Amino acid sequence: YLGPMSAVEGWFEELPEPWQGAAQRVRELIMAASPAMREVWRYRTPFYDHQRWMCYLSLQRGRLVLGLVHGSLMEDPEGLFTPSDHKQIRHYHPPVEGPLPEAALRRLLTEAVLVNEAVERDKREGAKARGGRRRFGRSGTDQWTT
Repeated sequence: YLGPMSAVEGWFEELPEPWQGAAQRVRELIMAASPAMREVWRYRTPFYDHQRWMCYLSLQRGRLVLGLVHGSLMEDPEGLFTPSDHKQIRHYHPPVEGPLPEAALRRLLTEAVLVNEAVERDKREGAKARGGRRRFGRSGTDQWTT
């Protein structure tokens, strides 16, 4: 059995060569976005949590993807997001060659941290307004208790 951290490390090590450098650099930028950032293993891919699920890295159709869970709530003035049919998640595809737009990525990740904080605050305030506590059931769905 591989623990969660070794599973994450294994994912980075097993990436095809063209993506290893970009994936590692995006990982560093994500972790630097918040001192409270946590790297966890979910759905066979690295996820990054700041109070709640914030983003993930994955390899989809042979391309590296940074998925921002609440991307639909974010601005994208630099046009980093790829057009998609997702309602909530937005994707950024790092270039296979050449430098990453690090300043734009830092801004995007800083905003993702702020959006996550706002979403979490709204959820807590909503729970208080309903007189209950939020908890997660075994199925992963939200449930309210009073």
